[in-house]
Amino acid sequence: MTSLMDTNIIDPGLFPAEHGPPHALFDHWREHDPVHWNPANPAYTGSMPESSGVKSFWVLTRYKDVQDVSMNQELFSSHEGGHRGLESRRRGSRKTAGELHMMRPAEHSAVKKVIMPPFMPKALAAIAPEIDRLAADIVSSVVDKGECEFVFDVASRLPIYTFCELMGIPEHLRDQVAEYGNALADVESRTEHSLNPMIGLFGLAQELAEEKRRNPDDRLLSVMVNDTTLNLDPMQINQFMLVFAMAGHETTRSTAAHFIYLMHQHPDQYAILRSDFEAHIENAIDEVLRYTSTTTNFTRTAMADTEIGGYPVKKGDNIYLSYAAANRDPAVFEDPHRFDITRANAKRHLAFGIGPHVCTGARLAKMQLRALLKQVVTRMPDIRPVGEPEWLRSIWFNAIIRMPVTF
Repeated sequence: MTSLMDTNIIDPGLFPAEHGPPHALFDHWREHDPVHWNPANPAYTGSMPESSGVKSFWVLTRYKDVQDVSMNQELFSSHEGGHRGLESRRRGSRKTAGELHMMRPAEHSAVKKVIMPPFMPKALAAIAPEIDRLAADIVSSVVDKGECEFVFDVASRLPIYTFCELMGIPEHLRDQVAEYGNALADVESRTEHSLNPMIGLFGLAQELAEEKRRNPDDRLLSVMVNDTTLNLDPMQINQFMLVFAMAGHETTRSTAAHFIYLMHQHPDQYAILRSDFEAHIENAIDEVLRYTSTTTNFTRTAMADTEIGGYPVKKGDNIYLSYAAANRDPAVFEDPHRFDITRANAKRHLAFGIGPHVCTGARLAKMQLRALLKQVVTRMPDIRPVGEPEWLRSIWFNAIIRMPVTF
């Protein structure tokens, strides 16, 4: 039997076997080897990049180490050799400025100035009524049925529809975008011969970009296409669409599903929430984000010989930032494996990252979750999963991909 110390994190069966991140493994590493050298795993032959299984890297399991590395972009780069999930060499693609989380600091700052306005508090307040309306419509479409498949019938629809609103994507294309966005996250199930949803999304992005050039509007895609300071080329526009389509909905979709599952698993916590929804929902969302860490990791590359937490690290080494492990670090979160929606410091979670590359849409994601969950909890209060959910086979995401519910 493989010991905990010898377990290789690059194993797409590891997360679903544990119904989430392998916390016993992370606890062991954090206690005995907190900057852990994970060797290459040539046995991994998934559909992700060729480099995924053949690279070795450091795994950080302490909150402070993940925080310190995330904040030091000059020493620990996100654009040189590293990428989320060790995706430094995508098949059939290249690094471009459209990959927001891989930009050099100056490029990243310039782009954020252009794309941030729709995500600022004033702009979000303006679209809040529309998000509330969409959430109500989604729940109305299933509430009289008494049962549904929660992930795709409910959880995935609001973030995709909101993404379409922000980008200026016509309503008749929403379902197509939803299909591409959901498929993008399910990377481990695709084979070499599967139709890559990225191709479909790129084609759609190009068509929409041409339309925005002919008929500009005030939506985000039009701003990116027509901005004269960035001068984004077509591939960069495509990459932005890909990042927003996946990152813009994966965390929200998965967190909503986890929320319902966890409330069923912890009826005492659900009772607290229902006793005063408005008082508890914000902290409950943060606790679910902390507890589940739907985006489990990002990576960095050391730009010089250095050390992390007293461990020597060489220039060029890849570093795996385990948000999942950091969010269960007992040095920060008391009794970290306890699910507690009244936890005083739940908002200190790193589920949206930290530092220069913190998630652009974090505020929007929480707004959507609040709107959707309010509809679910108030209109389907007895909602409960039927059987055990199906978990995504992945080394990148902690996600439920199918969860029939009854109510």
